[in-house]
Amino acid sequence: MTASLRVRATIVGVFLFCGLSACRQQVPHDSDALMPQPQVRTETAAETQAAASFAGCYELRLGRWWPWGFGKENGYVTPPSLVQLIAERGAQGFEQDGYLIRPMKSPTTGRGGPSYWHVKSDEKIDLIWTDGFTGVTLEMEKHGNELSGRAHPHFDAVPLIPRTANVTAQRIACADK
Repeated sequence: MTASLRVRATIVGVFLFCGLSACRQQVPHDSDALMPQPQVRTETAAETQAAASFAGCYELRLGRWWPWGFGKENGYVTPPSLVQLIAERGAQGFEQDGYLIRPMKSPTTGRGGPSYWHVKSDEKIDLIWTDGFTGVTLEMEKHGNELSGRAHPHFDAVPLIPRTANVTAQRIACADK
């Protein structure tokens, strides 16, 4: 072994020893400390105010899927045409930590299942329907009493060609739910 190779091996050995010693000192010996701890989500006043400004009832209009539709699987990625955005946090499953979306009586039904929404900013929200395998996310932006944006489907299989559709949501009275 040459002198330069011995020096390199010594440096690597010292580096590994010091690195492992530092890790051993940082990891607590209490097994509970290694378990993931539940995160408590705190809501800001600005988020609460933004959510209140979006809350209400809407008529959704989903455009044509581009570059092509889904055929028989269209129901998996079509939200209900009439929905109510509720400024109340979900408590279970996929809806946990999101605000609730509930379908209203509608002449055209869409997918059911867990549905929730997130405030992105004072002007933007995401509406999400998912069962963990299939669903759709509507990325919406506020323009007066209307929201507009893009729909993005999601499946548990890898999509070869991404698809998208235009979507609008017109605010309507909630009285006729």
